[in-house]
Amino acid sequence: MITLLGILFFSQLDHFGFSTISTPQTAGQAFTITVYAYDASNNIYPYNGPARVFASPGIQYGSLDINFTNGSWTGQFTATLADTYTISCQDYANPPHTGQSNTVVFNPNSAYQLLIIMPGQTYYPGIDSGKIGLASPQTAGVNFYTDIYETDRWANRVSSSDSIELTSSDSFAAVKPAQLLNGYVNLPYAIRTASSQRLFVIDLSIGAIRRDTSSYCSVYHAAYSRLLVLLPGESALPGDTSSSIVNTPGKSGLPQDQYEDDTFSVRIFAADSMWNQTSTNGGTINLYSDFSFSNPSPESLSNGEADFIVSFNNAGENQNIWADDYPVVSYRTYLDILSVIDTSVVTDSFLVYPNPLGIDHSSSMVFAYYLSAPCNILFNIYDPFGNLVYEQEIASGQNGAQTGINRLIWNGRNERGKRVAGGIYYAILKGWTHTATVFNRKIKVGVVW
Repeated sequence: MITLLGILFFSQLDHFGFSTISTPQTAGQAFTITVYAYDASNNIYPYNGPARVFASPGIQYGSLDINFTNGSWTGQFTATLADTYTISCQDYANPPHTGQSNTVVFNPNSAYQLLIIMPGQTYYPGIDSGKIGLASPQTAGVNFYTDIYETDRWANRVSSSDSIELTSSDSFAAVKPAQLLNGYVNLPYAIRTASSQRLFVIDLSIGAIRRDTSSYCSVYHAAYSRLLVLLPGESALPGDTSSSIVNTPGKSGLPQDQYEDDTFSVRIFAADSMWNQTSTNGGTINLYSDFSFSNPSPESLSNGEADFIVSFNNAGENQNIWADDYPVVSYRTYLDILSVIDTSVVTDSFLVYPNPLGIDHSSSMVFAYYLSAPCNILFNIYDPFGNLVYEQEIASGQNGAQTGINRLIWNGRNERGKRVAGGIYYAILKGWTHTATVFNRKIKVGVVW
């Protein structure tokens, strides 16, 4: 009977407890704790075994595996969340034995970084990234709001009134300065160019504060509201901020000169207000000019574009062309139409006129050549030192790579659109198929501005 009573009343592990932790503490800074194992009567129980100490709001804010010796453990612990909470202890029994410390205030650590929270994301202090979730898609040209924090190393907000600057990977979007209030500001921002974009923020007051780059954000085009005419030599420039027609908003480059009665391609983009191509289908696109031209039949938009083949009937400078999809009308684009000169181009010949360029106040020179069969064309111009100045590639069957007489135009500008210096240059024209080189000619040309 005595043996049985001894077993029934034998002390067992019941819970854990902490010595009082001083408050406040600093997030991310280690401090000393002592944990005890107790029986049901709050007597220290000589427990020798494993347990885990962790920040009560979650193990992501601090967790440490420990081993008790004769009912106690003393060591360093670090919690990363700035808030008010307890520290917990729990063993691996089923069910586990548990215990909590007194409530401790954890203050933020020193200022370390800026943090961008995009729409769709949630601010999550106490962890390295400081945020969870994915940035939600946005629409080009439409303001969205982003949260910017100044934080310690663990993304806990600190008190700050620093000046900051918000920019983005979109070269056409605004540079936005702002000032933090108590380490935070909510800023409107609009991205103009439809693509995958990111935001950047820097601290203008304290250079040592780490700058931040946001998560990637998908930016989609807005509604179709503009037509853009693209001629050979021009490229679309989505997001463009130009407003003056003289600066050809929505595109870069200069239209290449064309020949009277020679056909060339004209591409029409259905764009949003930021000059991003849309995916619009349908409509009726017509081309117009104040000059005599081929006036092709109307085309419908397919995935935001329509293509035409056009020719002008008479030579002349600044001949215009524009597109209409009522009530949307493009602005006018201007190009020069050149007279066709009989150069008696024979098979395998390679001629140029005028040469030198600029001798008669000309703004471009024409290279004429005859191909006995269509082939791929590579047209290069080099300076006397062998540096590439200009390059144009043409696929077999396209204008400039067809059977018969072909013409290429060079306006005396380099790959960046800048006028070259006066002097001697070398033009090399190479034609090839998948089996052989069929044309390879070199000619010396001059430029005198």
